[in-house]
Amino acid sequence: MYKISLIFTLLTTSAFLKAQVPSFELQPMPEQYQEVKPTVLFQAGNRYIWIGTEQGLFRFDGLDYQPFLMPDSICNNKVTAIGEIGDRLWVGYEDGRVFFQAKAKFQLWQIEEGLPNAPITGFGQGANELIWVATYGEGLYYHNGRHLYNINTDDGLPGDDIYTIHVDPEGDAWVGTDGGLSRCKVRAEQKQITTIGKAEGMPDEIVRAVIPAGQAGLFWVGTHSGGLALCNAAKGEVSIPFEYWPYAPINAMVSYQNQELWIGTDGDGLLRYTFRDSLLTHLRNPSFENGRILDLLKDAEGNLWNIQQFRGISKANRKFEQVLQKLPDIQAVLESRDGALWVGCQSGLFRYDFSAHQFEKILPENTLSLYESPGGQLYAGTFGQGLYILTSDTRQPLHLTAKDGLSNGSILDITGSGSTIWLATLGGVNSFQEAPFGERPVITPRFDEQSALGTNFTYTVFPDSHGRIWFGTDGEGLSVLEDGKLHNYNTIDSIDIQAVYSITEDKQGHIWFSTAREGVFEYDGVRFRHLTLREGIRDLAITSLITAPDGNIVIVHPSGVDLLDPLTRHIIYYDEGIGVKGLEPNLNAVAAGSGRSVWLGMENRVLRYTALEEPLSIHPQTLITNVSVFLEPVDYPLVSTFNHNQNNLVFEFTGLWYTDPKAVRYRYKLDGFDLDWISTRDQQAIYSNLPPGAYTFKVVSTENDAYSDEPVVAYAFTIHPPYWQRWWFILLALAGLFLLLVSWIRQRDRRQQRIARLEKEKVQSQFEALKSQINPHFLFNSFNTLAAIIEESPGEAVQYVDKLSDFYRSILQYREQAVINLSEELSLVRDYGYLLKYRYGENLEMEYKVPDADRYAVVPFALQLLVENAVKHNVISSTRKLRILIEIKRRKIIVANNVQPKFTKESSTSFGLESLRQRYEMLGAPPLVVVSDDHLFRVELPLLDATADLQKNGFSTWMF
Repeated sequence: MYKISLIFTLLTTSAFLKAQVPSFELQPMPEQYQEVKPTVLFQAGNRYIWIGTEQGLFRFDGLDYQPFLMPDSICNNKVTAIGEIGDRLWVGYEDGRVFFQAKAKFQLWQIEEGLPNAPITGFGQGANELIWVATYGEGLYYHNGRHLYNINTDDGLPGDDIYTIHVDPEGDAWVGTDGGLSRCKVRAEQKQITTIGKAEGMPDEIVRAVIPAGQAGLFWVGTHSGGLALCNAAKGEVSIPFEYWPYAPINAMVSYQNQELWIGTDGDGLLRYTFRDSLLTHLRNPSFENGRILDLLKDAEGNLWNIQQFRGISKANRKFEQVLQKLPDIQAVLESRDGALWVGCQSGLFRYDFSAHQFEKILPENTLSLYESPGGQLYAGTFGQGLYILTSDTRQPLHLTAKDGLSNGSILDITGSGSTIWLATLGGVNSFQEAPFGERPVITPRFDEQSALGTNFTYTVFPDSHGRIWFGTDGEGLSVLEDGKLHNYNTIDSIDIQAVYSITEDKQGHIWFSTAREGVFEYDGVRFRHLTLREGIRDLAITSLITAPDGNIVIVHPSGVDLLDPLTRHIIYYDEGIGVKGLEPNLNAVAAGSGRSVWLGMENRVLRYTALEEPLSIHPQTLITNVSVFLEPVDYPLVSTFNHNQNNLVFEFTGLWYTDPKAVRYRYKLDGFDLDWISTRDQQAIYSNLPPGAYTFKVVSTENDAYSDEPVVAYAFTIHPPYWQRWWFILLALAGLFLLLVSWIRQRDRRQQRIARLEKEKVQSQFEALKSQINPHFLFNSFNTLAAIIEESPGEAVQYVDKLSDFYRSILQYREQAVINLSEELSLVRDYGYLLKYRYGENLEMEYKVPDADRYAVVPFALQLLVENAVKHNVISSTRKLRILIEIKRRKIIVANNVQPKFTKESSTSFGLESLRQRYEMLGAPPLVVVSDDHLFRVELPLLDATADLQKNGFSTWMF
């Protein structure tokens, strides 16, 4: 046991430096929630991070915490599990309650069988939309969409206390209990449970954590006292990386693909197990070393989160780590093949001592550059002291100076091409063929200001994959040695590049180089391209470039470290979020390391960048979080149409970028309204009084001040115009106007026809009236009467002639009118009656009961015609008197006479009554009424309103 313990201690100790320490940054809760104790971490599909606490559920966007507290009457708000099933977030509580997120709110899961009465420990989605729910005390539940079923010890589950659950791609649930790791599945409504426990090789039966190990059927298993195990479920085998486990129980684990496993313990803080060298490292940090880790999370960007019992939530960027011990004025770094770290400083050359956990000084000289050849020899370039050649296990370096052919004793950069070693010095460029260690190499003639290089001051030398040698100079820009010829580039696209500090090559074979003041350039073999500030580069004073194993280019400058994707030219910024602030990096203090890493030397610290193998998010996740109409939220994913008076919209959005949330910037545009994008740091856009139309609100977020390749999130909506501006209303209105026009034209035609008929009838009436009045019998009778009067009473003869002339004058006066006043018609009738009275004497009686005659109107000659018809068709004698009554009743003028027909009837034109009927009909008046029996003949004529402009309009307002 002592031997195993000793070996384990040596392994974990020696791994300390190589693992290094990420910089964990606290994510404090708001002041009002300082007493809240977080217990669970979870990142949803939309990249929001959800935090379960003993006081409720919170959502974190990197800057602000938003609480989602359930009613106390329903739930105790102690969150014990968070999961995502489909596109819904599920939350489990200590009292067994389960809530799911519906839209922006949470609803209690209500099922017929009722919810568990034990703490919820996990969720998962099985096959055929099965929902798995793990509990601590009641085993495992599953819901098939209709009913809730339970799997417990009665069904073969080794324990009802479930610590953890993982659902595999087949939809089966793997649960850790006090009896081992159990696979639970449902097939044809039959429960099937198989368990891998201590009998199958598990180091401990109490399984507290399980996560997939990268391959189907492989799981990392964390136990209570037996430590870590790798379970091959397909073969039913368990392998144990460490037989001896001196640390506390495992509470949580996260894995980085093909690289490492992070382990949170119940009292010993954080551990890291690296796959490449099978080493376990105890995180050397006072805050974590003896702490209780409640949960771990790897987010979509690769950041590592943890909850420590007393410190709360912390986050670290897993890509960057730093050596805890600091050295002053770091100028060069190198990881040798044996895994040792070499650092060149002004105070000398240092090597890290694994056993002592500190740097050991190897050379006292000011070291500017480091290189290890394929043959394993180490080269250290100094400031003014020439070149040292040594090996990682020797203390007897070989020292080369100007006596050995060096053009200058200050060596700024060292590199190699095959067996050729290249030196960039303050006196030009030297090269030589590597000699066996201990033998002095022969240094060849130099490139300097006397040669085609044009300068002695050379910052860097870089051999590329095409056999070319590139030189970065001070004053003469970039030079390249190709096919024995030297070409210089000191002006590119009218830009004077002068000093070139660093050179690298991407996986496409393109050359990238940095300049003193103009930033970064790319050469694709044909042309140069300048990477500008607009494309996201944030500092033009680049000190170092190096291509990482993932193909990205690491850019080092005083503002921080940037990561450039040479294909998309997307740049990610790293500074405060990785624990580097106020950098003062030296030139070319970078080097490739083992395990997909790159070493970066800063002023007084060493960083290591690790190119993670798994796909990670490189853009902020842009989300539209709310759409409000007049400050009232709407269900914007489903609602996309608004009325014309719903035109005051507010859009709220966020860009989730946990690597550095403070760096996120936004721009938005409302297509159909804005002419260009609007840049902002706010998370809100307000549009008031939008006119009707179709719009698309677009928003994009960026972490690098460049928007060209960032994903755009859009929300299309329509504001309908008011109904009177809509096409269907306009169409209906036009159709209605057309119908009204057609109706008006038709009415006008009918009116014109009616008027024409009325005029015709009127003319015919006039003609008949004149004809009847100038009838020879009438004239003969009138003249006979006049002659008799002249003989008997000349004075009355004059009066008779006056009445006769008035009668005929009235006929001539009224014949052009459509209607006349009733008083005028009565005057005409009285004149006519006066003439008849001279003829018939007392045998004809005419009575008038017509009050307010000026209020009414009738068609011309209507009453005269009716009186004439009565005289024409009835006997008038002393024994049979004819009585004619004209009166107003019920808004009608009535002409009535007693019936005493003649024995010999006079000829009739059949014009009288029919003419009156047609004339009233054409005027649109009610029809006249004729009542006739053996004793009485009565005609009822409708009365017109005398105030109407009857002659002009051709219609009347009738009084009935």
